[in-house]
Amino acid sequence: MVFSSVEFILIFLPVFLIAYYITPVSYRNVILLFGSLVFYAYGEPKFVFLLIASMFVNYFLARGIVFQNSRSVAVELPDEKNADLSISRSFLNKLCFLIALILNLALLLIFKIAPGKIGLPLGISFFTFQSISYLIDVYRGEIAAETSFIKLGTYICMFPQLVAGPIVAYREVTATLNRPVVSSTDFDDGLKDFSVGLILKVLMADRLSLLWNEIAKIGYISAPSFLLWMGSVSYSLQIYFDFFGYSLMAIGLGKMLGFRLPKNFDLPYTATSVRDFYRRWHMTLGRWFAKYVYIPLGGSRNGMKKTLRNLFVVWVLTALWHGISVNFVLWGMLLCFVIMVEKVIVYACHKNRENISVEDVSRKANEEKTLDELGERNEDKYIEVKKLNLKLTLKSTMQHFYVLFIIVLSWTCFAITDLQDLSVYLGRMFGLLEGIRVNDNVCITMLQKYGVTILIALFLCTKTAHRCYRKLKNSRIGMIALVILFWLAVWYIHIMGNNPFLYFRF
Repeated sequence: MVFSSVEFILIFLPVFLIAYYITPVSYRNVILLFGSLVFYAYGEPKFVFLLIASMFVNYFLARGIVFQNSRSVAVELPDEKNADLSISRSFLNKLCFLIALILNLALLLIFKIAPGKIGLPLGISFFTFQSISYLIDVYRGEIAAETSFIKLGTYICMFPQLVAGPIVAYREVTATLNRPVVSSTDFDDGLKDFSVGLILKVLMADRLSLLWNEIAKIGYISAPSFLLWMGSVSYSLQIYFDFFGYSLMAIGLGKMLGFRLPKNFDLPYTATSVRDFYRRWHMTLGRWFAKYVYIPLGGSRNGMKKTLRNLFVVWVLTALWHGISVNFVLWGMLLCFVIMVEKVIVYACHKNRENISVEDVSRKANEEKTLDELGERNEDKYIEVKKLNLKLTLKSTMQHFYVLFIIVLSWTCFAITDLQDLSVYLGRMFGLLEGIRVNDNVCITMLQKYGVTILIALFLCTKTAHRCYRKLKNSRIGMIALVILFWLAVWYIHIMGNNPFLYFRF
């Protein structure tokens, strides 16, 4: 069962919400846990017991983990017997932690290595990473081990974020798990978020996917270079609206249940560097790797060489998290290389005071507000600020084009799993490979069919579109438009059938 299906929207969700709201607050976690297992079993009946087993293993092993501060224990111990007992307990705690960590990673690795033979359980990467974050936080002493299996099970398999995130830290939902109360404001905001997510998924992502499919039918060797660039741009927008749409729907569902799930996207296509892009894209995954891999390795605190090493480790793991396939490794290594180069350039620029600095940007932002007034008082200063504004604008524009070029290229590597097909696609994109039976007229046909959709999608990636939505979402016009588009999306699903989310295969 997927969110963008008639069964979910018109049957499962209304029935579940009614049951959830009429249930006393103290028993709502039971309803949410049961409903989540039903939701998962509908799509993956053969793996639902694997999910339940994972919940039990993590619950009992986490109970065996107790954070020990060896220094403070050594000072407070009254005699040698108690010291030996403490050391023994500390060893058992570490053993429980290691067993739990190994079991979770082994489970993930087994299914990633052989997905074609045994299938890949929906959401295994997401619920496994959530379980690992819980275990590590318990081991570090940042949170207490949960004594209620119902609460921990609800956290691990809560259906809004079960199969494709966001990846939630246990502390972020503890308060709601203790008392899952829903306000009318939360329900209203959640319903709007869910509706917008559905619209972006069905009317944008699914529409854009048609172009990618048509190019595959034409054949990469027979497609004109312009059409292949158009297809890569389309796929880059498709995967964004597909995953962003799912995340919005998950966040909206969470609000309707009283949970505040973390933000997963922050206008990534407005980024001015690839590093900035991945601070804005799939933010909860980036946060997970930063907290549990990058920072423990030393982060950027121990010099440039170790910083680059740590980035390499993180991006290798990120690539493998998506799948053990050569194209994912290429995707990860391309981005890793570019981010490393950016890191080195930024480091070098800090030593060069002639470069435009953060202070220049801040000064520009402050002085721009009173530019007209400044021109009346000091013409030389006015000209200086205008030149700085132009310089910054040109720099920002060049940075945007650079980021879009790299990201579109990387998504092409991400999308095409067969290396031979990928080499043909890239060869035709850059004009390095001669085509066979190429029909340039097909570009005009595809522009007529998908050009407007791509332009709308590009606009929706901007800050302007985001500001317009925030301004209009509570207005009467905005509400009417949202209702019309929501039911248009439902009608489209009914006619065309539901299209699974791209990140379901991870």
